[in-house]
Amino acid sequence: MEKAASNQAAVAKSTLQNGDFTNMRKLLDFARRLRRGPLLVLLLAFGLAALLVATRPERPTVQLPERAWNVEVIVAEPRSLSPTLELNARLESPEDASLQAALAGDVLEVLVRDGDRVETGELLARLDDRDLRLELVQREADVAEITAQLQLERRRLARNREALARERELLELAEKNAARARELYKDKLVSLANLDDSAEELKRAQLAVTSRLLAIEESELRSQQHQAQLARAEALRDKAALDVERSRITAPFGGLIADVDISVGGRVRAGDTLMRLYNPQRLELRTQLPTRYAALLREALSRNDESLHASVRVGSEELPAKLMRISGQTRAGSGSVDAFLKFIEAPASVQLGATLRLLLSLPAQDDALAVPAEALYGRDRVFVVEGQRMVSRPVERLGERQTSDGRSEVIIRAPTITAGDLIISSRLSAAADGMLVKLPPGYGLEPDEAETRLVKTNEGV
Repeated sequence: MEKAASNQAAVAKSTLQNGDFTNMRKLLDFARRLRRGPLLVLLLAFGLAALLVATRPERPTVQLPERAWNVEVIVAEPRSLSPTLELNARLESPEDASLQAALAGDVLEVLVRDGDRVETGELLARLDDRDLRLELVQREADVAEITAQLQLERRRLARNREALARERELLELAEKNAARARELYKDKLVSLANLDDSAEELKRAQLAVTSRLLAIEESELRSQQHQAQLARAEALRDKAALDVERSRITAPFGGLIADVDISVGGRVRAGDTLMRLYNPQRLELRTQLPTRYAALLREALSRNDESLHASVRVGSEELPAKLMRISGQTRAGSGSVDAFLKFIEAPASVQLGATLRLLLSLPAQDDALAVPAEALYGRDRVFVVEGQRMVSRPVERLGERQTSDGRSEVIIRAPTITAGDLIISSRLSAAADGMLVKLPPGYGLEPDEAETRLVKTNEGV
C-alpha cells in the first residue's frame, strides 16, 4: 500500500510540473480507494506539501554598497589651554540692609528718596516720638526718686555705724564698772543697790549695741533693695531712651537708598520694612561653581595664580572681575558651591540683584584639546577616524572657551588621542563605532577609493 501511495505521489508531481492533467482522474480514483485508510491520506498530503516547498522559486540576492557618511574633521593638537566656564552670577552686596521699624508709630518725616547717596549715621526718616519722650521723662523721674532714697539710706547707715562705735565704747565702760562694783561688793565697800545699778547699766549698754547692729543690718538690706530698684529703673529709663533713638531711622553705613516704602503721615508697625540700603562700593558677584572645579580653583587661589581672570557682561560691555573666595560647603541637592567675585572697577549702571553672564578662566591645562561642541557625544566621548571608520574615545571635559571670532569650543583631555589624529567634528545622529565615513578632500582617501562592502538583503528591503 505504501509503495502504491509513493507511485501516486510521483504521478501527482509529474502532473503539476508538466501541466498534464490526464492522470488526475486516476488520482481521484486512487483517493476514493483510500477513504478507508486515513493514514495514507495524511501521507499523501505531506508529500504534496513537500513537493510545493521543493519546487518554490528562489529569490535573487541584491548586493548594495555600504553607505559612507560625510563628516568634517579636525586634526588633534594637544597643547596647554585655559578653559573658560560660562556661568550666571547674581549681583549682591555684603553691606545690604533692609531697614525696619523697631517700634510702631506715625511717620513724621522722610528725608531720602530712592537712589539718594547717604553717609554713615545720616538721618533718613523720623517717627512721632512725643509719647516716647513722655515715657522717658517718667522713667528718669523714677531713677531720681530711687537714687534719693538710696542716698538717704546710705547716710542713715553711716550714722548707725558711727553710733555703734560710741555704744561699744559705752559697753566697754559699763563692763568695767560692773566688774569694779562686784569687787567692791565683795570687800563690803559698796551696797547691793550699787551693784545692781552697775549690772543694770551694763545690760542697757549691751542692748544698745544689739539694737544698733540690727539697725545697721536693716539699713544694709534696704540699701540693697534700693540698689535693685535703681537698676530696674535705670533699665526702663535706658529702654525709653532707646525707643526715642529708634524713632530716628539713621544709616548704619554709607551707601545708596532703594525701595523707600513709607510716606509722611503713614503708620508703621514694629518689623515693617521702611527702605533698603546697600553699599555700591562693595558689590560682589555670587555664582554657583560646579563642584568638580572647586578644588582646582582653591589651589589656584592659594598660590595667587595670575592666569585666573574673569569678565562680566554688563549691557554691551565686558567688565573685568576677580575671583575672591569659594565657599567651603556644597549646596544641598545642587552639586555646586558658591563662589564670590568682585569687579575690578564697580559699574555705575548695574542694579543690585541683577543676573549677569560671567566668564571665568580656569588655570591652564597641559595636553588639552579644543574641539567644537558638536564633536562631543554626551559628556565624555568623541569619535576619531581610523581606517575610514569611526572609533570612539573617552575624554575628560575640562571646560569651554571663546575663540577670537566668537565661536564656543569645548576643552577636553584624552590620553588615547595623540597629535595628528583626526577627530570628527560634525554631529551624526546615529554615530556608532565601525561606521564608514567619507573624509573631506585632503584628509585621506578620495570618495571613489573608499572601502565598500556587499551585504545580502531580501527582495523589497
